[in-house]
Amino acid sequence: MADLYPRPGDSNYGRADYGYGTDRPVQADIPAQPGNRGRRNSGVAAGVLAFLGLVLSKLSYIGLLLLKFKPLWFTIISTGVTALIYAQLFGWAFGVGIVLLILVHESGHVVVARVMGMPVTLPVMIPFLGAFVSMKQQPRTVAQESVMAIGGPILGTVAAGLCYLGYLAMPDSSTGQLLRALAYFGFLINLFNLVPVTPLDGGRVLSVLSKWFNVAGLAIAAGLLLFGNFRSPVLFLVLIFGAFSTFQRFRSTVLNPAYYAVDARTKLVIGLLYLGLLFALGLGMLNTSAVLR
Repeated sequence: MADLYPRPGDSNYGRADYGYGTDRPVQADIPAQPGNRGRRNSGVAAGVLAFLGLVLSKLSYIGLLLLKFKPLWFTIISTGVTALIYAQLFGWAFGVGIVLLILVHESGHVVVARVMGMPVTLPVMIPFLGAFVSMKQQPRTVAQESVMAIGGPILGTVAAGLCYLGYLAMPDSSTGQLLRALAYFGFLINLFNLVPVTPLDGGRVLSVLSKWFNVAGLAIAAGLLLFGNFRSPVLFLVLIFGAFSTFQRFRSTVLNPAYYAVDARTKLVIGLLYLGLLFALGLGMLNTSAVLR
């Protein structure tokens, strides 16, 4: 029987047995640690896939939030765009201040409407035209419409008054002069909104007293456009939409007289509020009009 292993004294004695007929290790024909490299690569791939899955889940969650709060994003984006435009025209401080004063005015409508249980959207800014709040359902009575409408000028007048008080606290500083200019702008836009023609707040407010105030408002708007210094495309649009809305107002008093049934006390309160706003805004404009000189 042949010796399978070398004996002592042979030249191969003491050398490792790498297999029959070769001096190379058997393991030399096998790639070094193939199992570990495969496991490492598969681990990296699994980590990448897990990371991508986490990112996609977060993006989908953010997408759901955006859909849920879509009205808020409309407000944020429209406000940002309008602020950028006004900042280029009037400077950052005054441009952003204008936007904030308009937002406060529109927020007055939102707050009053929601207190009365009327679903409305958040304000959406429109450059050079102001902003609007959309009602998801129509008011049940002209009194509701009137109260919601007057909420904007009330809160807007308060905001302009606070700017004026800030000016009085620091009249000689640049910040004080900025606040004075913003106060004047706030008094002006809120007074303009009280012109009694239905696209503006004043038309909705005074419709609780009589639909004929809308006719008077059309005459005032036409006079401002033809003979006043307040010549603006906005005023032209007010006349166009005002004529149509006034016609609709007269028509609806015939088709739905119950909508205009309002008690005398409500008429008195709203009428006094309207006159008080006119007085406060006119006085505010007189005290801040020096910014025009």
